[in-house]
Amino acid sequence: MMYTVFLLEDAVKDIEAIYQYIRKSGNKAAARAMIKSIREACDSLSKNPERGHIPAELSQIGQFEYRQIITKKYRIVYQLAKPNIFIFGIIHGSRNIREVLRQRIMI
Repeated sequence: MMYTVFLLEDAVKDIEAIYQYIRKSGNKAAARAMIKSIREACDSLSKNPERGHIPAELSQIGQFEYRQIITKKYRIVYQLAKPNIFIFGIIHGSRNIREVLRQRIMI
């Protein structure tokens, strides 16, 4: 079964911010490569969304509806709602995912 992947507004903003942050370092090619890697990871969820796991920070507080996959240093947080996948954010691994999602009114 193929799923349809939707990037929600916050996820789109995350991608734009990641691109701008890397680009500021003066390496436009690296910024493009990172975004390409993130987009490919997001798109790959259409074929096998159940491979992601529940983030530990969320399972500790009883939130089991969100999953994540990791690409490079980023956590792609999504919800599987067959036949759709909603990507809520692309969050740097050093950030507190529970706090980011709380700010986005998800938990």
